[in-house]
Amino acid sequence: MSTRKKFASGVAWMSAGGWIEQAINFVIFAILARLLGVETFGFLAMAAAFVLISEFIVRESVSEILLTKDALSARRLNSVFWLLTVFSIALFGLLYAASGAIARFYGEARIARLIVALSVTVPMIALTAVPVALLRREMHFRVLALRAVAGVIAGGIVGIGMAVSGFGVWSLVGQRVIQVGVNIIMAWAAVSWRPGFDLSFRHIREVLYFGHRMIGLRAAELAAIQVPSVIIGAALGPTQAGLFSIAWRVVEIASFLVTTPLRMVAQPAFGTVTREGGHAAGLLMDIMRITGLIVFPAFAGLAVLAEPALIVLFGQKWAPAAPVLSIMTVFGMYLCIEKVQQTYCLAAGKVGVLALLAWCEVGLGAALIYAAVPYGLTAVSSAFLGAFLILWPLRFRNLGTIAALDAGTLARLHISPLLMASLMAGGVHLLTGQLDGQPNTMKLMLGTLTGLTIFTGLAVLGLRDRLGLLRSFTRSSAATPGGLP
Repeated sequence: MSTRKKFASGVAWMSAGGWIEQAINFVIFAILARLLGVETFGFLAMAAAFVLISEFIVRESVSEILLTKDALSARRLNSVFWLLTVFSIALFGLLYAASGAIARFYGEARIARLIVALSVTVPMIALTAVPVALLRREMHFRVLALRAVAGVIAGGIVGIGMAVSGFGVWSLVGQRVIQVGVNIIMAWAAVSWRPGFDLSFRHIREVLYFGHRMIGLRAAELAAIQVPSVIIGAALGPTQAGLFSIAWRVVEIASFLVTTPLRMVAQPAFGTVTREGGHAAGLLMDIMRITGLIVFPAFAGLAVLAEPALIVLFGQKWAPAAPVLSIMTVFGMYLCIEKVQQTYCLAAGKVGVLALLAWCEVGLGAALIYAAVPYGLTAVSSAFLGAFLILWPLRFRNLGTIAALDAGTLARLHISPLLMASLMAGGVHLLTGQLDGQPNTMKLMLGTLTGLTIFTGLAVLGLRDRLGLLRSFTRSSAATPGGLP
C-alpha cells in the first residue's frame, strides 16, 4: 500500500474516531457545564494548568523519536519506555511537592488536593507513550480511533454519575482518571512489544539528546496555553478564569477535530517517505492546502456565531464568554496550521528551533497578558493571540529551511482561503444582524447554513484545485483496504 493511500486511510480513521469522540465529549461537557457551573470549571482550570503541562510533555516528547526516519531496535524502545517512566514519576513528585505553594498562590486551599488527585494521570499517560508511538509508526489508526472513543465514553459515564451524586469538581477529576485508564488498557492490548531491560548507553544518549529538546518544545507549548489561565485566575478570579476556560475549550475541541487526524497521520507519513528515500515536501504542500480549505471557514464561522453557539450549547450564563471566543477562533486558525507544519519538522528530527520559538512565545505572551490585565478579559485574550501572530513569520521561515521551500510560498498558500473565509464571515454577520430577537437556535442554524453556502460557492469559483485535491484523498481512503467504507 502506498504512503499516500496509508495517509488517506489513516486520516479517515482518525477523523471518524475524533469526530465521534469529540461529539460524545462535547455532549458530556455540555451536561457537566449545566450541572456544575462556571466557578467549578474555573477551579479545575486553575489546578489543571500545571498538571496538563506535565501530561503533555510526557505524552508527546521522548516517544516522538520513534516516529522519525531512523530504524527501530529493542534497545531504543526500552530506552524510551524507561526514561519516560522515571521522568513521569519525577513530575508526579514535583507536582505533589508544589501543590501547597500553588494553592497559596491562588489563595484557594482546595487547589492543592485537586492537583494531587489529577497528577496521578502523569505516570499513567507515560505507560501508553511507546505503544501509541508504535501504532502511529505502523499507521494502525483504527486501533487509536476506537481507543479514544472508548476512553471518553467510560470517563463521561463516571463524570456525570459523580456530578449527579454531588461530588462537584471531583467529578471532573474522576472523569479524567477513568478516561486515561481505559486508554492504557486498549493501547497495550493492541501491540505485541513488551518492555525489557536490554538497554545501551548509546541509545539512552540518543534518546536524551532528542528527548530534552522535545520536552522543552512541549513544555513551552503548553506553558504558552496555560499562562492566561494562571494569570487570569490569580488576577481576575475563578469566574473570569471559567469564562476563558470555556472559550478555550470550544476552540480546543474544534481544532482537535481538524488538526489531530492530519497531525497524527502526517508525521509518520513524512517519516516513511524519508526512510524510503523520497522527498516529503510535496506531501507537505498538499496537506497544507487541505488544512487551509477546512480551517479558515470553520473558525471564521465560529467567530461570528460565538454568542448563539455558547448559549445554545451551555446556557445563557456562558454568554459573557462570547467576545473571548471570537478572539480565540483566530488562535484556532493559527494552531491548526502550525501543528500540521510542525509535524514535518519533527519527522525530520529538527526540534531545536521549534523549541526556541515556542519559549519566545511564552515570554512574549506572559508580558503582553500581564500588561493587558487592567483592561479586562477581552484585552487579555487579544494580548495572548498577539504573541503568536507576531512570531508566526519565523515559524514559516524555519519550515521553509527544513523543507527546502520558500517561506513566502508557504505563507501565500493560505491567502486565498483566508480571504474567502473573511467574506463568508461578513455575510453571516449581516444575516445574524437581521435576526435580533429571534431564538439563538435559529441564529445558529441559519448562520451555519449561510456560511456553508457562501464559502462553497466561493471555493468552487476560486479554489477548484484544492477541492480536487480533497476529493483525490477521499477516493484514496475509500479505495484502501482497511479504510472506512
